[in-house]
Amino acid sequence: MINTITIDTETLDTLPSAVLLSIGAFAFNIDDVHQTQQSIIKVAREGELADYSTNAFYCLADTFDQLMKGRTVSEETQRFWRKQGEEAQEALVGDREPLCQSLGLLSNWIKQHPNARIFFRGTDFDGSILEHAYRMYGIECPWHWGGKRDVRTYIDAMTKGTKGYLPKTHQPCFVMVKHNSLHDAMNDAEQMVIAYQLNSQQIASCLQECK
Repeated sequence: MINTITIDTETLDTLPSAVLLSIGAFAFNIDDVHQTQQSIIKVAREGELADYSTNAFYCLADTFDQLMKGRTVSEETQRFWRKQGEEAQEALVGDREPLCQSLGLLSNWIKQHPNARIFFRGTDFDGSILEHAYRMYGIECPWHWGGKRDVRTYIDAMTKGTKGYLPKTHQPCFVMVKHNSLHDAMNDAEQMVIAYQLNSQQIASCLQECK
């Protein structure tokens, strides 16, 4: 059963009013490492599943209508994108939808998983930008204002870490392209299920020792 969603965005600014380039999301069962990894590998291999499927959502947002609406671009973020590799750039090439349509599609996809908790890598960036966009376009946000959860805090709590990531020895189960919003969401999903598994194993071990 799907009970968790991770969401990532790529933007042209760091403010809540940022122009959105892409939105990626991944839905999974945080209790099942094997199934989550298999779903990630399948989505990564089969392009038709990446755009809109049970587990994955990915869309490119048109920038022109956003600029006309007053969404913002920063020079620093533009410089950041110029320094990124070809694969990250290629992930932003393709047919673009008006942002209002992209937001509507994201809402409909999230509604397919009504019991899922929504996670972002930090609650003050991707989630805030999307909430600002939903307000700007007069669309109801698909999560409660207090319902945003943080991937980094979750992983640290499960592993007693401080970085918000699994140890550097961890390697993703798929060929990951950094700054591809769907790939980033899938990477967060994999790290979360592994962190949950590690915590569960530790608890089971402690209970066994107490017997």
